[in-house]
Amino acid sequence: MTMMPHVDRADILIVDDLHEKHLTYHVVLEDLGQNIVSVTSGEEALKLLLEREFAVILLDVNMPGMSGLETAAAIRARRRTRHTPIIFVTAFADDVQTAEGYALGAVDYILIPIVPEILRAKVKVFVELYRMRAELACSHALLERRVADRTAELEQTAEQLRAEVRERRQAEERLVILVQELTHRVKNLLSVFQSITSRTLTGGRSLEEAHEVLMGRLQSLGHAHELLTEASWQGAELRDVVKAEIAGFSERVRISGPPVALGPSGVQTFALIVHELCTNAAKYGALSNATGEVVAEWTLGGGGADRYMEFSWQERGGPPVGPASYRGFGLSLIGAMATNPSAAPVIAFEPGGFSCRFRVPLNTIRPNRYDRISALLAPDVTGANAVAE
Repeated sequence: MTMMPHVDRADILIVDDLHEKHLTYHVVLEDLGQNIVSVTSGEEALKLLLEREFAVILLDVNMPGMSGLETAAAIRARRRTRHTPIIFVTAFADDVQTAEGYALGAVDYILIPIVPEILRAKVKVFVELYRMRAELACSHALLERRVADRTAELEQTAEQLRAEVRERRQAEERLVILVQELTHRVKNLLSVFQSITSRTLTGGRSLEEAHEVLMGRLQSLGHAHELLTEASWQGAELRDVVKAEIAGFSERVRISGPPVALGPSGVQTFALIVHELCTNAAKYGALSNATGEVVAEWTLGGGGADRYMEFSWQERGGPPVGPASYRGFGLSLIGAMATNPSAAPVIAFEPGGFSCRFRVPLNTIRPNRYDRISALLAPDVTGANAVAE
């Protein structure tokens, strides 16, 4: 749809071959305060109508060359000027001519001599109609623009709502996974507590001794959980796990080894292993006197799916020890870490002190998707089940 411009002054076209008649038109119509445009031929009128839009055309019927009726026919043949009002001006109009004029789309006839009041009144009507159409077109265009803007706003709002719905659905899915994960971890942790408590309260310990041992083991498990919480339960470095457990003897325990990332279950198990080794060394071994020391080190070996880590605990400078001193929970955990008979732990009670070396397949302790979602579909092999053995 072509929008009509907002107009303060409408254009009126006068088409007549006599210059003196143009002067009459200007005098009669100047009180209307509009733009009066004059041409002397139909050809000039048609050319001008290609460039401008007029409120009304006053067209002389009898002109040399292209007559008024021929000019009207050409005006009506064009889409842009098909509905432009045409008032024929003639000195004589019979019924045939009048009928032909109306057939060509004329809106009125004015006879010469012109009656100023009649001409002015008729032209004024079409000027007002033109201005009303222009205002209506502007209002319609403004309304369409507002509708388009509002539609765009609604579409933007709808897209935002769709995005929020998607985000909420994803958040709900994550919440379900987190609840499942939390449920599994709580069950797993309770299983670990149960296993630790059961092993601690057996073996002929007194209640006071069992309480001390149990508190130490739970504290070790707490260290592991602190590391996991800091890493959003993605896992932790083996070095950090070992350092947390030897904190009270850090000056007498030397550690070395490459970076090894542990999954949540590996963190818990290694924390308990190092805690038990450190506790036994403090009670019976190299850390029970003022001169002993411990070397804890690990290396990586193998390739591909057979990659492994070898962990070594070597005590030096302590009193002689025997198997009876180191039998218990710690060695049970170490034994549980070996999934291959050929990789069974090597334990020795040498004059210089206790030593232990064992291999662990990396795919059983490193972080992976199985660890991150807390094994929602299966039990944790290297966590609760290993501790329970």
